[in-house]
Parts: sequence; structure tokens; C-alpha cells
Amino acid sequence: MKKRVLSMDIGGTNCRIALVENNKIIKKEIYATKEIKDLFRLINEFLKKNKKDDIKKACIGFAGPVIEGKAKLTNADLTINRKLLEKKLNIKIFLINDFHAIAQGIKVLKNKDFIVLNRSKFNNKVKMVVGPGTGLGKAYVVHELVFPGEGGLTLMGIEDIHDYSLLDFLRKEYGKQVYYEDILSGKGIINLYKHLAIKTSSQRSYQAGEKIKKTVMKSAEMITKYSNKDELCKLTLKEFTRYFARFTRDSALHLIPSHIYLCGGISPKIKEYLKKYFLKEFVKHRVYSELLKKINISIVLNTDVGLIGAASVC
Repeated sequence: MKKRVLSMDIGGTNCRIALVENNKIIKKEIYATKEIKDLFRLINEFLKKNKKDDIKKACIGFAGPVIEGKAKLTNADLTINRKLLEKKLNIKIFLINDFHAIAQGIKVLKNKDFIVLNRSKFNNKVKMVVGPGTGLGKAYVVHELVFPGEGGLTLMGIEDIHDYSLLDFLRKEYGKQVYYEDILSGKGIINLYKHLAIKTSSQRSYQAGEKIKKTVMKSAEMITKYSNKDELCKLTLKEFTRYFARFTRDSALHLIPSHIYLCGGISPKIKEYLKKYFLKEFVKHRVYSELLKKINISIVLNTDVGLIGAASVC
């Protein structure tokens, strides 16, 4: 029987830590990433609290590029050094990008963990995981090898006059360069909401607007909550879905995956919008529309996929 391992999924907003055995989470705790000052202390106390001095291996999924065993979070002030942490804890540690962990986790999820948006028989052994959360992540899987990247920080594409209007709005906030992550993330939803509030005459609830401003880190959840009775929230999620589909389409054309998995913290929360609007925008292409229609696309509902995936690396 496989021994229990320590698994962590550290993002810009939340840090999840768990004991995992045979792809099942036995014990899990969640902390606000901004409150973490010492990873060694957090892990050590978690193991002591759960009386697990027999843990010999751990894997950490970290939301940033991992270079030579070191990494810094893209959207938070936290760094990690694998060798130093390994020495302090006296256990074997694997350090990987968070979307690398998600790509690993996809392999062991059940059918109930997915909503299928598009299904076909196309299978070329290339997969892609992509999704917005605190930031925007992406990774490709080619014949079981995982290649994570920082695609969310690529420049926003422009298709029409509406995009120019949004680009101009975002440049006032971020300067000359505007990235897809500035739209497709928790802060991105707020950016879209603010832009559309100025640009359109959509009716909106003052109560909804005030709550959304005060809960930036739960913006997707709040905007989704009010979308049935607030026109601005509804329009925001439709536009968010449109840009998400466009980014996914552009990313898919780089390697032509036969399977795409929409994940991250936001995708499950806006699943109704993804079901209604994603595919129509995704297949819009002057040359390769028919090819895009063949790609299998699913929403990942299991938000612990990163923890499960990290554990499977040990």
C-alpha cells in the first residue's frame, strides 16, 4: 500500500496543505497565503498536529516559475527554496509549478469531477490545462510529459473596437503593456466590471457593487451570485467568458491539444456561463474553426486537483 505523503498547493490567495494517500485526501487545511511568513514552521506544525512523523516525501505545487529548485509567487510575496526546506524538514521534497500539479491531478480524477463542454473521438496524446484564479495559469501535457508556463502574462489580443476600449482602460491602471491575466483573474473580473460600468448603461445594484468592491478576492463568487438580478454582473461574466475562450483558443493553436481542461479557482464558479458562451467563442477562427470544433473540452469541478496532482508526483 502506498504510504501517505504531504501535498501542498500554494497560490496567490490560498495555501492548501494536506495528507494524501492513494489519491485521496485524508486531512486538509487552508491558509491565506498573505499570512504565511515561514513555510517550514507551517509544514512542521501541520505534521506535528496530525502526529505524522512518518512522512518521508512531500510535493509542493507553487504558483510561479520553478527554476533550479527555487521560486517566487507571481501574485504574492512568498518565495521558496526546495533544498533549504528539505534540509530543515528532513524529508524528500518535490517542487513543481501549480499547473504542473493540476496536469498531474487530471489523470486521476473521476467522471463526476468534470463537466463536458465538447466531446469528440479526437486523441493525439496532447492535453492542455488552463484556468483563471488569483492569476492565469496554463500547462501542456505531451505524451505524459508536463510543460508548464506563464502564458497568462502574454499580451492581450485585440480583435475589435470594444477591445481597444478595454485596452485603453487597463493601460491607465497597468501602463503600456496589458496582459491576459489583467482580464482573466480575480482582479481581472473586477477590472471588467469597472470598465463595463463606465462603458455601458447596464442596470446595476448598488448593494451588489459595494459588496463586490469589498470582496476583491472573492470577486467571481460575488459577481456570479448577483448575476441573475444584476445586468452589469451578468454582462461582466459573459465578457469574461468570451476572453477566456479567446485565450484558450489562441493557446490551443500553439500545440493543437485533443483535450482541454478548464480549471483554476474561477472556472467551477462560472460553469453556467462557460456552458452557454465558451464554445461559441472558442471555435471562432478564420482558418481553423473546424479543427477547433474537434477538441474535447471539459470544466474541472474538483478544486483539490492541485493537491491530488502534487501528491501523485511523490
